[in-house]
Amino acid sequence: MNNNAGFGSSGIPYEEAVREAKSSKLMLKKALLILAYVGYAGGLLLAGSMTKLILPLLALIPITLWIIVFFTWRYTQVQYEYSFFSGELTVNRILGDRFRKTLTKVRIAQLSAVLPYEDAYAEQIERFGAENTVFAASSASAPALYVALWEDPDSKKRCALTFEPDEHAIKILRYYNAAALTLRK
Repeated sequence: MNNNAGFGSSGIPYEEAVREAKSSKLMLKKALLILAYVGYAGGLLLAGSMTKLILPLLALIPITLWIIVFFTWRYTQVQYEYSFFSGELTVNRILGDRFRKTLTKVRIAQLSAVLPYEDAYAEQIERFGAENTVFAASSASAPALYVALWEDPDSKKRCALTFEPDEHAIKILRYYNAAALTLRK
């Protein structure tokens, strides 16, 4: 066992989080949500002024708007968390720093290949023919993307994970499955 690596069978967990990059799609989503919030408040004010119920609606607007914002704004704050623990990689999607959903969980030893997301490996990734794909990176154009390929032992489906590991995560992948890891040139 490599004691200098800072991980191994001792079960020391390592976590890395990557926020979704600011893109035109994300900015458009935020702008549309803000427009919808303003439209909702304006619609209630207009309805209240027409029905002479303006005072009750003035009290209702902040409460209902807060509830709507609470349940919708989190979709504009997405981050992906990679957890490495005892030879297992778990990828979670976190919305609004509150709501966590596990996207995939795989033993690192089961990975058949971990390849840089580059043109040189595109044919090999395509040839694998993944049936389940998980994208868990800041953006599709991030400079340090990798693709992990494996076959799920339970469902027998081929899976692919596109993610953005840092240097320490690469060391962990190398420690548990050096044969599958291809490093960037």
